[in-house]
Amino acid sequence: MNLQVERIENHKARLTAEIEAAQFENAKRKAARKISRQVPIRGFRKGKAPYSRVAQTVGEATIIEEAVDDLTQEIYRQALEESKVDPFGQGDLEDVKLDPPTFIFTLPMRPVVDLKNFLDVRVDYEAPTIDESDVDDRLRQYQMQLLQVLDDEVETAQLGHRLYIDVDSEFLDDHDPEEADSAFDEDAADTDQADVAPPAPQKGEPFVSEKDTPIILDPNEDPFVHGFVENLVDAQPGDDVVFELTIPDDDADPTIAGRLVEFVVTINRIEAISIPELDEEFVREVSEMRNEQATDLAALRSALREEMEQEAKQRHDDEYGRQVITRIVAGADIHYPEVAVDYQLEQQLSEFQGRIEQQGVPFADFMRFTGNSDADLRERMREEAVTRVEHSLTMDKLREELGTDVDESDIDMRFEAFNARFGREVADNEQYAVLRNFMREEVEMAHMSAKLVALGRGEDMTAAIEALRAQAADELRQALENQPSLDEEAVEIAAAEATDPAEASAIDAGSES
Repeated sequence: MNLQVERIENHKARLTAEIEAAQFENAKRKAARKISRQVPIRGFRKGKAPYSRVAQTVGEATIIEEAVDDLTQEIYRQALEESKVDPFGQGDLEDVKLDPPTFIFTLPMRPVVDLKNFLDVRVDYEAPTIDESDVDDRLRQYQMQLLQVLDDEVETAQLGHRLYIDVDSEFLDDHDPEEADSAFDEDAADTDQADVAPPAPQKGEPFVSEKDTPIILDPNEDPFVHGFVENLVDAQPGDDVVFELTIPDDDADPTIAGRLVEFVVTINRIEAISIPELDEEFVREVSEMRNEQATDLAALRSALREEMEQEAKQRHDDEYGRQVITRIVAGADIHYPEVAVDYQLEQQLSEFQGRIEQQGVPFADFMRFTGNSDADLRERMREEAVTRVEHSLTMDKLREELGTDVDESDIDMRFEAFNARFGREVADNEQYAVLRNFMREEVEMAHMSAKLVALGRGEDMTAAIEALRAQAADELRQALENQPSLDEEAVEIAAAEATDPAEASAIDAGSES
């Protein structure tokens, strides 16, 4: 084989493979015999007709086409092996020339990423804060968990009642692209991120669709839009309440800010409830739920604040890490084939379809109603797809450059803390292996996040990992101090919840039956 390799545009390679004329002639003879076994040749038994009669019957072009089909995969594999090209997906047969017999393939090349001076990247860091209102909200969540139902057959809804409702809604007005794009651009500039505005919902598209959702009629806690609760006062079970509300102009999503929405709310059930006071009994019950020993409301608030500060820091650091990656991407030299973006677009389309169908709208109906085509959606999502591809490739390269420092002791510590929280060890079985792998992935992600934060702040990445290990050791200590005694079934459910919530529900349902 005489092989030529070219690097062409869009991060592709072209392989031009010239083969011996004898090899091609032999392939034609084999193709003719195959055709003669499939196509009746007058005067000859199947597979016995000579080449000339087969060519006379089906045409020389048909034999050549069959021979090319038979040779393509063999020549492609040989060309790949000799060229040393590392493909990113399947190549295509671009052309075949007969004199001399030559096969020309194009194939996407594996992405190449040069992070340049990524260790010099810096991003301003502002630590998140938790105020008293945030703690109040968390306490309110526990109050909701501990509330009691006094009457589940109330006839008329009033403030303070809990309602179970079906909600359907749609936008009544058209999206103003110039106003929303302007608002989004300003927001993107403030956060210094290469975000892409999400597709704006059009007139008639759903805003929210939920079934048998519980809400409490509290005007200070409107679930969707301000004014929602007051429209349900005096409603009765079975009523369909229809009303319109305007989404506030300062909504975080500029594509829906100021939009007019029509709601259709079906009242399924009305309950009179009692929400517990923030007293000693409440503190005791919440402490038991949290497996800790808060002595009074002040101690509980302190514990909640500490927990929320850790959660806020984790969310902030995750977002900060994305900002660091964005800055690294901007300074990197990244090359990848178009097929990488195509793969990403397929994933985004699948995610988008899932979100639409979760709202109870068949995707085919959505596409027909909005007048969208597959090509329209791809075009709208393309810029975001490019961003995701470049961020993903950069993360892969960062893992390669920074290496992994996760060892078995890190997983052991996480696993020991898990066992301590639930009173006994998970057996060394298939579930053990699954849970351990899940924990390994979590630790690896946590280490990478810590490194990105340290990198962006100009701090020692090794010290950041050691701080993370110290935090894990402290969490283990606390788990051992508060170690409960649970039965084997509780441990099994807890392990399943960590890896597969659906499986946990199935185990729980089985135990009840």
